Amino acid sequence: MSEPAVSVRSLTRRFGDFVAVRNVSFDIPRGKVFGFLGPNGSGKSTTIRMLTGLLAPSAGTVTGLGGLDVVRDTERWKTRLGYMSQKFSLYLDLTVEENLRFFGAAYGLSRPRVSERCGELAARLGFTSLLPQLTETLSTGWRQRVALAASLLHEPELLFLDEPTGGVDPKGRRVFWDLIYELAAGRDMTVLVTTHYMDEAEQCDRLAFILEGELIAEGTPPDLKKELSGRLFEVATGAEPFAALAAVRGDAALEDAYLFGSRLRAVARSGAGDSAMRLLARSGTPAPAEPSLEDVFVSLARQRAEREKGVA
Repeated sequence: MSEPAVSVRSLTRRFGDFVAVRNVSFDIPRGKVFGFLGPNGSGKSTTIRMLTGLLAPSAGTVTGLGGLDVVRDTERWKTRLGYMSQKFSLYLDLTVEENLRFFGAAYGLSRPRVSERCGELAARLGFTSLLPQLTETLSTGWRQRVALAASLLHEPELLFLDEPTGGVDPKGRRVFWDLIYELAAGRDMTVLVTTHYMDEAEQCDRLAFILEGELIAEGTPPDLKKELSGRLFEVATGAEPFAALAAVRGDAALEDAYLFGSRLRAVARSGAGDSAMRLLARSGTPAPAEPSLEDVFVSLARQRAEREKGVA
């Protein structure tokens, strides 16, 4: 195993009495796409701000990039990464090209190099014709493409993308992800991306799930899905899916039950597969289902809630 690009250990951030991120640890493999998933308010953006050096941790360490420490070597750390925030910072009263030239100068690039990179990225992201246009006239999707280009001007070793495809149409999302893969696989850039889209999470090399400031799972998509392997079942319920759900929800044999379209999905508790099958057979013919990452996250969140309820 090669040394990770970033190593996070016991990372914690408090705001007064509120703990936004609690004791989070994970490694980001070099040259891979690392997905960071969680609902709004779960601590994703706070974690990224600490990883980029924009916010000091209350406890814990972030190290990497050849031995740098994000707190001790903050300025050197920042020069080697790119960051596209959820609320990207473009100047709306400047043209697209003026924005890119400004950020290129801030990264210390020469004028010829800025011009070269502007042309390359504008062509790659499909906004060459928009270079002379005022940024305030662009749609959200186009602004995000420009913001992504700005974060890539200096060819960083490590790229942080915080909800990069929010508000972007499906074609635009595909362009983003094609470029992300090109950067990781073709140029050995390490990418950390937060997303709400589970289909995007499926494309990551490795994932971490965060909930209420705590890491609840970390691994490859196939490994995470093994959490539900052999325990997720699906039933075609016919015309009464809500009645079928009400009939099984809360049964001791099931960890969870929910509707997936008109189908009933249920997760059997460990060791209760036979009891779960008999229960579900009252509503139709149960069959094993292929778990999605959304199934995994919901199951992990419910397990965590049950553990906390038991402690309380």
